[in-house]
Amino acid sequence: MHKYTNLCILFEKLEGIQSRNEMSLELATFLKECSSEEVEIISYMIQGRVAPMFVKSEFNYSEKSLINILTKHFSLDVNSLRKENGDIGDTVYQLLNRNPSLSENIDIKTLYGILWDIVNTSGVGSVLRKNKIVLECLKKLNPLEGKYFVRTICGELRLGLSVRSLLDVFSISKVGDKGLKEKLEHAYGVCADIGYIGRKVFDSSQESVVERLSKISAIPGTPILSRLVQRVGSFDELSDRFKGNVVVQPKFDGLRCQIHKWKERDDLKDSSEIPIWKEYTKDTTKSVQNLFEREKYSDVNVKLFTRNLEDVTEMFPEIVDSAREIKNDSFILDSEVVGWNYKKKKFLSYQETMQRRRKYSVASMSMDIPVKAFAFDLLFLDGESLVNSDTSERVGRLKNVLEGTLGGIAIADTKVLSGQEEIKGYFNKCVKEGLEGIIVKQMWGSYKPGVRNYEWVKIKKSIDKELVDTIDMVTVGYYKGSGRRSPFGLGAILGAVFNEKDGTYDAICKIGTGMSDEILKEMSKKLKKFSKKEQPKNVRVIDTLIPDVWTLPKYVITVDADEITKNISNKTKLIGGGLSLRFPRLIEFDRDKGVEDITSVVELESMYEMRKKI
Repeated sequence: MHKYTNLCILFEKLEGIQSRNEMSLELATFLKECSSEEVEIISYMIQGRVAPMFVKSEFNYSEKSLINILTKHFSLDVNSLRKENGDIGDTVYQLLNRNPSLSENIDIKTLYGILWDIVNTSGVGSVLRKNKIVLECLKKLNPLEGKYFVRTICGELRLGLSVRSLLDVFSISKVGDKGLKEKLEHAYGVCADIGYIGRKVFDSSQESVVERLSKISAIPGTPILSRLVQRVGSFDELSDRFKGNVVVQPKFDGLRCQIHKWKERDDLKDSSEIPIWKEYTKDTTKSVQNLFEREKYSDVNVKLFTRNLEDVTEMFPEIVDSAREIKNDSFILDSEVVGWNYKKKKFLSYQETMQRRRKYSVASMSMDIPVKAFAFDLLFLDGESLVNSDTSERVGRLKNVLEGTLGGIAIADTKVLSGQEEIKGYFNKCVKEGLEGIIVKQMWGSYKPGVRNYEWVKIKKSIDKELVDTIDMVTVGYYKGSGRRSPFGLGAILGAVFNEKDGTYDAICKIGTGMSDEILKEMSKKLKKFSKKEQPKNVRVIDTLIPDVWTLPKYVITVDADEITKNISNKTKLIGGGLSLRFPRLIEFDRDKGVEDITSVVELESMYEMRKKI
């Protein structure tokens, strides 16, 4: 079993490497010497976590609490030291160097267990109990271990290795190159648990790894990556791409949500198949019900996951109750949660729907802002994965599952249409009803997790505008406010798109409109937590856009603009494809999307070409 100090030495090396390929090689070399169980643990820890994103396992431990206990323990002004160092990890490193103690040289799994002790400490007096665990742990660590331990529990471990980077690392470790990339991406797509995938790879021989990855299948309780939708610029382009019958469904403006249901006996597996994090988790996901209901559904599990793999089960009790009432023992539905006015039978706005994501006052919010999950796809049914079935078969079986269903789940209107006129007529109907537009899908073809291609396309009501569609970006910095905005400490933000080729976030525009005072306050509060003195190594920007404050690529935003423009400077053509946005304005801050799901440079170039053709 490797020692935690070896992992921290690796973390320090990774921090000093600029190239993503070099980082991957360094990590791959380290993992080759690890057991499959260590690989599983490290896959979570390298992201500052102890479990996949869909498992509620936050440390809920603040830097302020840490500073308070360190101040008391060392009898020093730790807050001033923190300000001087600019980083909590470096501060602890300095403190432990000043006051060296005998390191116990603990191994990775022991440290992993301590992290789970912090996660599982909750309720009255939990802060004091967490403080005790943290302090006792620090007494056992050397300065370098202490540095990365506190960065982890305070949410400050930022190594720049994404889940997709880890998939590349697994491939390099096993076969020497990225030859397993396609197989790994599909396996992670149907089973979005990076540690579990890592263990599977390292449990396999080089000869058997492809076969074992191919056997990884969808299972209720573990989210499947959402299939993405490509955009087209006109109905003429749609006619060119699709011939014959197509499946057409409404384009909702809500929260993408996967609905999972299974019975306890379906969850029993061979012990070697059980992810390590399950040894440490507490099951707190049963919905609040009366005693009769708890007994009636004692063996039934229901989970709701967003596109960003967040567990939102407790936020939508009406959807959970509706899922329990469906007669099938197990299923996975792909749906969109939308606010719904039952009296007027009309959709609520996206902003109203998103208020339901609050963690508190769930009961009163469900009364004030009722929602419905409009299911548009079926990915698993009664023990059978349907991911590889044709779209026409999946939506056909979905109708049988949801026939007559009432309450929080409804089937999305689904039409089989042919020809531009029929599709355009349905599009106009959807827009008139307050929907965003339509999704058009091929009749054949599997559900491809995490993939965006022209088998599924969207046509939005903004199709006649210069921009065709809104753009999802990530914030990488902000500009301090002046005048009326000076009290917020933020007046505009720097938006970036994803450069898949280079693995960077390319900043292309400054966004300063579309922001209410309330949004400015929210952005200021959230972005300050992820501010950096120096430019993040995976962020690129032209000189004229350098912000007052850099931030880590954390928060996804949706932006509208008058048009996409070409930057005339040859020096900037590699950043964001040399493109920029004219008069960008904020539509939504902190969208439910991962930072690698934002608009890519290739997509932005495609949108630019669409408008040129039109």
